[in-house]
Amino acid sequence: MLYQFKKSLFNNVYWHLENAFDNLLIRFIWLYGGSSASKSYSVCQLILRKMLQFENENTMVMRKYAVDIKDSIYSDFKAIIELWGLQDDFICQQNYIQCKYTQSYIRFRGLDDSEKIKGLSNFKRIVLEEVSQFDEVDFKQIKKRLRGKDGQQIIGIFNPISEDSWIKTNVFDCEVLTEVESDITSIHINENKDTIILKTNYTDNIFIVGKHDTDGNLIAGRKDIHVINDFEKDKITDNNYYQIYGLGNWGKIRTGGEFWKDFNTNLHTQDVQWNEDLPIHLTFDENVNPYITCLVWQIVDKNTAIQIDEICLPDPKNRIEYVCNQFSKQYPKDRVKGLFIYGDRTSVKEDTKMQKGENFFTKILEYLQEYKPSLRLPTSNPSVVLSGGFVNYCYKNSYPIKIIIGKSCKKSINDYSYALEDSDGTIKKTKKRNAITGVSYEEYGHQSDAKRYFITMAFMESYNQYLNGGKSSVRKMGQRSISNY
Repeated sequence: MLYQFKKSLFNNVYWHLENAFDNLLIRFIWLYGGSSASKSYSVCQLILRKMLQFENENTMVMRKYAVDIKDSIYSDFKAIIELWGLQDDFICQQNYIQCKYTQSYIRFRGLDDSEKIKGLSNFKRIVLEEVSQFDEVDFKQIKKRLRGKDGQQIIGIFNPISEDSWIKTNVFDCEVLTEVESDITSIHINENKDTIILKTNYTDNIFIVGKHDTDGNLIAGRKDIHVINDFEKDKITDNNYYQIYGLGNWGKIRTGGEFWKDFNTNLHTQDVQWNEDLPIHLTFDENVNPYITCLVWQIVDKNTAIQIDEICLPDPKNRIEYVCNQFSKQYPKDRVKGLFIYGDRTSVKEDTKMQKGENFFTKILEYLQEYKPSLRLPTSNPSVVLSGGFVNYCYKNSYPIKIIIGKSCKKSINDYSYALEDSDGTIKKTKKRNAITGVSYEEYGHQSDAKRYFITMAFMESYNQYLNGGKSSVRKMGQRSISNY
């Protein structure tokens, strides 16, 4: 049967998806961005049209949890079938939809164990909705199981709610990508031409913002003023949320209970540069997994602390020697006007894994000896609760210290945004297990601890004033830090 569909039924992203579906070279299609962007809906539209046209257009649709299927992508398929008036052309059963004429079908499955992924060879495509909820091992298994036919594809759909997601760090960031001109937010293709990444948001959806001619007249779609106004409010009241769910940019949602309550990426992050006329302050956190944390700071005008860089090298380079070598490459000795080292006082203890008399800091001083660094450690570590309160106070008031974080310090910004407060007021050190290596590590807190060590030591007098007299005394005092040189 021949089915005619008006072009006005489809968003621009639909046509790019269709081109990708028809390209036998493309194995992976990633579709991400903000909400109300017609991501899943456009995929559903295209799959149904393919099913009406061709035999063997069989698709497996997966969610991480089966309970989420019925009220999400399955309901989208049914709604489109009804909107198009094709109820007599499809069989819709629980977790199964079939075209009566071509016999092409869709199966729906929840995934709670990657080892259960079997029988994918009969499918033309695998759709992974909310693929950000999947573990990387799930994705690896699916790639291995989808085989045996030409033109088989995997389509991943998601909102970029976490910039430390495996999708970004182990897929997108590992590709050499080229942006191609498009009429949606962006399209990138990898070097091998087997991966396409489509990014879209509500501004690309003609059923949210409408499609207008040059005179501003609505010619297609519709304008949903309520949705638009809601996004505009988010832009002002919760810009982080707007960046992710509005514009579809990488980030992570703050859920409440964060340790750094007054840290705000809009206020406290900037594009910064290394000032070669000022000394460098390095602050460390000794934990090895997921990396040794080394933060690079400078002090400007005696009361402005700027984090200009971070060196957080993952396994197998999560060792002091590699970190120090990386610092030396980025900050040559003949250009550094003084170097100061900060960190955890307990790391001064003798390490049984090293030679007698050696510890974490003696190794740092050894590897960086050409810089003639000065070690600045407190007699005891600052209280997590009190030092956190002091830094939060500075964030909120930009006084007595103004704290600026360089926008390139992605891991640090992520840590400062999402480290949670525990019931005793300290930083909650929740363990996370690497699904590939099996190594457990604390997900958040490493950069936060390193920052606390630096701020409380470099601005010791202000911190002590805060401890002795509380916030009112801090307001009255003039800022005095230890030497800026």
